[in-house]
Amino acid sequence: MVATMRKALYFLLPFAAVVYPAHATLDLYDSFNYPTTNVQLSVAASPTWVAYAGGGVNPTNISGSLSFPGLQTASGDNSVQWNGVATTGIAARNLSTLYNINNVTTLYYSLTFKVQTIATADWGGSGNFLSGSFMGGFNQKLQNGTAQAQADVGAPILIRTGDPNNVSGTANDFQQYQLGTGLTATSAQRVFDGTHNYNPGDTHFLVLSYTFNPVASDDVAKLYVDPTPGSAEGANTPVVTVTGGTEITGAQIQSMFLRNNSVEPQNTQMDDLRVGTTWADVTPAVPEPSAAALLGLGALGVMAIRR
Repeated sequence: MVATMRKALYFLLPFAAVVYPAHATLDLYDSFNYPTTNVQLSVAASPTWVAYAGGGVNPTNISGSLSFPGLQTASGDNSVQWNGVATTGIAARNLSTLYNINNVTTLYYSLTFKVQTIATADWGGSGNFLSGSFMGGFNQKLQNGTAQAQADVGAPILIRTGDPNNVSGTANDFQQYQLGTGLTATSAQRVFDGTHNYNPGDTHFLVLSYTFNPVASDDVAKLYVDPTPGSAEGANTPVVTVTGGTEITGAQIQSMFLRNNSVEPQNTQMDDLRVGTTWADVTPAVPEPSAAALLGLGALGVMAIRR
């Protein structure tokens, strides 16, 4: 019996160090598990999320959640839906502190993302295809700030629909979309990844970042699509990198926002929003079994052997 127990312990020792690491620099994680659904996020999640200045209709808290292979996500809860038919409206949430070059070099955020429906009216012509729409991102103001200007936005999620081979101005229902980002949401700063067309119904994992640098016009914004959860930042390649040009107003970030706009796809779902000061904060892999759990299983096995 002693020999059997020793064998069990020796088997478990290699796993004793397998513990999911704590991420002390994670600023926020929101799985949108607010009990009231089919209402604006600013209603379902008040006072965490508020309706930003400017009025309109902000995104909706809905039932159902998203998942992405290998990514640690909450299950069985709710999510958020952008409405590309509603009037423009913004929901905003404050971060835990003001971020700038004095306390962070790069600030990251991530989310799971699924365009559900694209309609002809989502495009509306070549002008919208070239500039697209900004759906969310960092905000240099607090959630109760004055109306948001495009220069207040940092590392926005940009989206555009329409046939990339038909940008002459004729609206169409081309059933794919492209993504991008910018230092801000101003038209001159918007950069799209023209090499990938994504399909409605597919769930993607998006990571965006804003890097503060000390010299004027040298900040950097990046967009990653479907990086490997749990991997190092350097092991993944951004689909868009933007540097140079006008930087976010105030050279600071204080909140996150989500924005409805009629240029967006008709319906888009998102979930599992994270903001952190390291890549690892916002790309956590599904955790390995902890040492405690493995030892518990081992103890059960020993008890079974004794019987």
